[in-house]
Amino acid sequence: MVRRALILLYILCFNISSLNASEKDKTITFAVGHDHDKMLMENYPIYRASWQFLNQSLAKLGYKVDAIVLPWARANYYTQSGKADGLFLAANLPGREQWAVLSKPIGVGAFGAFYHKDRKDKENIIAGVRLGVHDKILTGYHTYELLEVATAQQGFKLLFNQKVDRLIMSESYGKYLLSTELIEFKNDILFDSNVIEKRSIHVAFAKDIAESLKAMAVVNKAIYLGISDGTYHDVMIKNKVPESMFLSSFDK
Repeated sequence: MVRRALILLYILCFNISSLNASEKDKTITFAVGHDHDKMLMENYPIYRASWQFLNQSLAKLGYKVDAIVLPWARANYYTQSGKADGLFLAANLPGREQWAVLSKPIGVGAFGAFYHKDRKDKENIIAGVRLGVHDKILTGYHTYELLEVATAQQGFKLLFNQKVDRLIMSESYGKYLLSTELIEFKNDILFDSNVIEKRSIHVAFAKDIAESLKAMAVVNKAIYLGISDGTYHDVMIKNKVPESMFLSSFDK
């Protein structure tokens, strides 16, 4: 009788552990920046739309999404080391291919430079977050010095105080910051629309980690499904994402 009870208990525990493993396998974890929740609540359009699109599309495949909120540099590390399945959002930036493979594209971003209105013609000192010397945007400027800053916020403060001449970054993220936490800089800082490079937007996955690549396969399937059934278009429209950031605009 005792032996039978022990066998039943073993079977029950095995089933519970199998269920937990199955539930875990049906979760995709994305490393995100420290301001993830703020960008969703304050509606940074392309960010919020992309998050909703992936959540809805993955749900149709039976998956849920968990966000691991970290400082941006650590979010990169978490993905590279396999502690998170993917990095959300990730533009197709020079150098990223050294550690990552990218999902199918889910949007388009414009990258370029912000400048102070009183220094429109100055291009001597250019700043950027993780600015690469091979960044194609830099060929549009006659720079003498490159300065790497820790955060976009720090770069904008330097720009506002006229310590640098240009800040290279995403146009949409820069304008989001200038309309929220850095609104006191808004009237003095403008975006240089003469030098723009379009880059596709993705989720990045660690190319040398098998579990990360498995997650990418699921995400790619969800992206394909969500685009095919109209979810992508509906979510982009609902969040008032500029048409220039839609996938269909990338080749225009």
